[in-house]
Amino acid sequence: MDDDLKLLKRLRADAPEPAGERLDALRARSLDRRRAPRRARASWLAPSALVLATAAAAGIVVLNRVDQPPAPRIATTQVTTTPIGEPRVVLLRAASVAERREPTATPRDDQWLYRQAVVRQPGATERDTQEYWTRYDGGQQATRHNHGPLDLRTVEPDPDDDDLSPKQYTAKLAALPTDPVKLLAHVKGDAHWRTKPVREAGQEPPDARAFRVLTLYLGQPAAVTPELAAAIFRALARIPGVRIDQGVPDAMGRPGLGLAYDPGQRRADGRLVERSYTVLDPETFQYLGLRVENLEDDVIHGSLVAAKGTFYATAELTTGVVDKPGQLP
Repeated sequence: MDDDLKLLKRLRADAPEPAGERLDALRARSLDRRRAPRRARASWLAPSALVLATAAAAGIVVLNRVDQPPAPRIATTQVTTTPIGEPRVVLLRAASVAERREPTATPRDDQWLYRQAVVRQPGATERDTQEYWTRYDGGQQATRHNHGPLDLRTVEPDPDDDDLSPKQYTAKLAALPTDPVKLLAHVKGDAHWRTKPVREAGQEPPDARAFRVLTLYLGQPAAVTPELAAAIFRALARIPGVRIDQGVPDAMGRPGLGLAYDPGQRRADGRLVERSYTVLDPETFQYLGLRVENLEDDVIHGSLVAAKGTFYATAELTTGVVDKPGQLP
């Protein structure tokens, strides 16, 4: 359990720091869900988040896959990357490239969004292949893991979820301002999800939250227009402390540009336990995946969540629109 992903905490746009009691409750709920039959989920997030249970604030997540024995601890898997001295220049170039992209067509309500991604867990040597067909109106979802059988499910509303259907998410992004100054102010002051979490002590600073939400948007290529993508990069260029590293690999080993915000990853004592990257293609600036480097042992309430030197990574391989689940674009 503690070796599973801890990344949805960075994807939730307004997730508060959990108190000990809340952390224990989320752990218990996650374990209960793992033992019980899975309910369908209407998620349309970055590939990693498609397979996560709602335990973001605790940093504890559960994959929709058969339980496997814990992977053996390995000495180190970190890679050597090179920080770019002028990240703002790179982000402004990314904006210029992004606004020249061709816009994508809007699917019909009865069509399905397809995504294929791979996930590599901390310390694991094998990659987990995940395929998702999500009906555009959010009513159904089909999944296939590691080329196994297709699992088609009807999505039922869950009061504990704050996910949006693809159609709702597209509409939400379409309503965002494309002026970078207004966009930055918006993501700092407005909750990303439909239902705001209860505000608690330790809420993340506005710049950290803006970086997290904007990079989450970059992982939604089907819903982000060229104009919005350009505005996102220009808004990111206005956030002090954003870093870009060259040579950051995704879960498939494809080297890319890694966008990170170290101030948003520091603990209360100032330690940088992990560095979370949004990985982009170095030429097209399209989204490749996510990577989290564990710089120290990450221990919560005495439990090892991720070992120093390991990493978690995703890679987005294929996206498209199809007419039925099981069909490939």
